Amino acid sequence: MPTYEPQVPYDVVELPSRGLFYATNKSSVKVTYLTASDENILTSPNIINSGRLIDTLIRTKIVDRDINVDTLLECDKEAILVFLRNTAYGPEYDINLIDPGTKKEFKSTVDLSSLDFKKTGVSPDDNGEFSFVLPVSKKNVKFKLLTGKEVAELADLEKAYKELEFAPVKTKFLELSITELDGMRDKEKIATTIPSMPIRDSQELRKYITKTEPGLDLEIPVKTPSGSVVNTKLQFGTAFFRPFFGL
Repeated sequence: MPTYEPQVPYDVVELPSRGLFYATNKSSVKVTYLTASDENILTSPNIINSGRLIDTLIRTKIVDRDINVDTLLECDKEAILVFLRNTAYGPEYDINLIDPGTKKEFKSTVDLSSLDFKKTGVSPDDNGEFSFVLPVSKKNVKFKLLTGKEVAELADLEKAYKELEFAPVKTKFLELSITELDGMRDKEKIATTIPSMPIRDSQELRKYITKTEPGLDLEIPVKTPSGSVVNTKLQFGTAFFRPFFGL
């Protein structure tokens, strides 16, 4: 018997990465809207507790079969999440903050439709890598941007070390990011070199990586009840879809 794919409505989501880091070179993806069946995912305790909610949801909603969710950059996943929430529940998103003037908690509503892409002004080379010269050691570094899977790996590392005094998240971030160090591309040798990197080299490199990473501008200025303005950064995760819980 022939099989037929259901015809479901979808829209096209522009990717902040412009597809420069993927073999497909796709600058946009087709994404279907949230439906009643997605409530099974959004309200599943097993999926929520496992930390797989976001990836499971995105994997379900992307129409393009040649897109590997594990290799999607975090910024592209964020753009898809904003689309899903905007089209399902509207662009208004309530966040709770602390007023620095009164030290009291207050609620503010953010308009998600007003989010725009960051302007980086830096493009990767043909291998999807960026170059940077470390200010202290003067070594040449090439790095790539982390995929969503690698970002999750860092989060898992932090959880694993939460009972200890500190977690090696900063060095692991560099280990995952750096592809070449002064002409050397051996990942094991790079990993053993990173812990002894001068702290200014480490900090400036991480700043530059953040600067070059495409994505939505998630820094949001919010006016407090006392009249001051605080800057907050939009966070993604289970709480982002809180309006759907308990439906």
